[in-house]
This record gives sequence, C-alpha cells and structure tokens, in this order.
Amino acid sequence: MRIKNKQRLIAIFLKARFLNKRLPLAVRWQLTNRCVLKCKYCNLWSTPQKEFTIDKIISILDEMAVMGTQTISFSGGEPMLREDIAEILEETVKRGISTEMNSTGAGIPGNTFKLKHLDFLKLSLDGPEEIHDAVRGKNSYKMVIEAAKAASNAKVRFIFTTTLTKYNIKETGFLLEEAQRFNTLVAFQPLKSLYRGVEDISFMAPGEQDFKQAIRELIIQKKNGNPHLRNSLVGLNHIYQWPYYPKLKCWAGKIFCILNTDGTLLPCDRIAYNSGLPDCRELGFERAFSMLPETHCSGCGFCGVLELNFIMSLKFGTIKSIYNILR
Repeated sequence: MRIKNKQRLIAIFLKARFLNKRLPLAVRWQLTNRCVLKCKYCNLWSTPQKEFTIDKIISILDEMAVMGTQTISFSGGEPMLREDIAEILEETVKRGISTEMNSTGAGIPGNTFKLKHLDFLKLSLDGPEEIHDAVRGKNSYKMVIEAAKAASNAKVRFIFTTTLTKYNIKETGFLLEEAQRFNTLVAFQPLKSLYRGVEDISFMAPGEQDFKQAIRELIIQKKNGNPHLRNSLVGLNHIYQWPYYPKLKCWAGKIFCILNTDGTLLPCDRIAYNSGLPDCRELGFERAFSMLPETHCSGCGFCGVLELNFIMSLKFGTIKSIYNILR
C-alpha cells in the first residue's frame, strides 16, 4: 500500500480506531474475471461477469474519494485485459487515490505506457519455472519474468507475491533470490480458500511441519536484515501459527473492503456469507459500504490486511516493513 497523503491517513486511522467510524481506507477492486491463465486455486475465469463501464467506475471513484479512500488495488482476473486500464488508473490518481495492481504479468511487456499512473505493481510468482507453470499453466513463468523485466526497464515499482503451497514451500530461498535479482521485495502469503474460488484447495496445502520450517527460515532472514523480504517480523510470527492463528481483531468492512466484478461489495473474500451482499451498481458505493455485514472467521495471514489489523490494534511492529512500500 502506498499512501500519498500521510496526514490524512493518520486522521482516518484515528477516526476509525477511536470514533468507531467506517472509512474505506483501502479497497481491492476486481475489475474483471477474465484471465489468460487457469490457476489451480482459482476459477474466476470460468464465471464471466458484466464489467463496470468507465462512466460507472468514475462515479464510484468520486464516492470513494469523498469517503476518504487512500488506495485502490485493482485486481481480477487479469486487470491488464481491460482496454481502458490506463484511463482507470489516471482517473483514480486524479482523485488523490493511490493505485496498485495485482497481475499475472499478462500484457505488461509492450504496454508499460498504460501504467504511467500506477504507483505499485504486484506480480504473482510461485517459484522456479517448473513449479510456477505447474500451478498456473505452461509458459506462465516466462510471462511473469518478462513482465518484471519490462516493469523494471520502465521504472514501474513492483514486488513479487507468493502463495505458499506444497509445490513451493521449499523454494523461499529461490524467491528471495529472484527478488534480489530485480532489486525488489517478495511477500509470502499462507494458502486460504477464496470466496467464489475453487471450493476445495486442501490438495495444495503444504504439510504443517514444512510450513513452519519455511516460516522459521524467513524469520531468520528478517532478523538478519534481508532487504528483499516484504513481510514484517510480527507478521511472520503470526502466520507461523498457520493454520490456527492467534486472536486478532479484523477490521474488514470497517477500513477496507473488496468490490467484485459483479458489483457486490464484501468485507473479505476469504469467508462465505449466509445472506446477500450489497450491490454497488444499485446502491452506490457509500450506501453499500454502510451495509457491509460483520465478519467472523478463524483468522488469516494475508500480508496487507494483517498489517492493517496490527496497526489498528496498536501493534506497531509492522510500520518499518510498511514504510519500505510507502516511501
């Protein structure tokens, strides 16, 4: 997360934390379900949705700006498949909102000019070529590495993000080396089912002992000052408990939310909901955000959300790690 107006950010945190105000500080916006890949743990590509028009996107951006949104992470599917992605990014920064994008790397080489108004790019990398391709499809490794090269040459700031599975649990060293090669960072995420994702992903889960060993090694790297590891030390100690996390209040639906391609707004996409979710197409963003349900789950280790939760719980051990992204 990159924040442009840090004084305003502090004011929003204080209002949310001490006045119990709902303020959409951070939003992840699923622009499209379309994707060039068919990853083992995702099936969004099989459920096409009518996408927001650029006019509707601008209308929602106006609402978000008034409500104090500081950063939007555009995702999918593959957001580069939106022909108007450059315009979406430009309209976002015009409203003083920082822009991020999650990508497989598809469509980035030759199109980095479209990312002129992108503050931060997150490229999914699952390990060496044979592992990455096994999870995401043939030639997907070459695609993401070419995207990293293109972004680097165009001076587009990016990091790698990695979901830890049984396929790559012993490849953290390789991934840190790749981050070093590109002079960037890599963020490690524990595996967790996604709402509207593949129902059962237990076949991809690493063994608990293998997972703990990998996190122990990352903790050592962090303590030794490895500059290419995105996760904070307090965050690594938290996810070491996977799959049973220590209790931590979650601020999903209070300071962050997810806007789906179909217009539904949800606090988090890692839990299922028993009742209907508010629809931004019908209600607008402000009203939909006010109607978000309370969340109840066993906890998660998703890096960005986890660090926001730590800060909102006044556990400031994550700030140094976050600063590496904000600066």
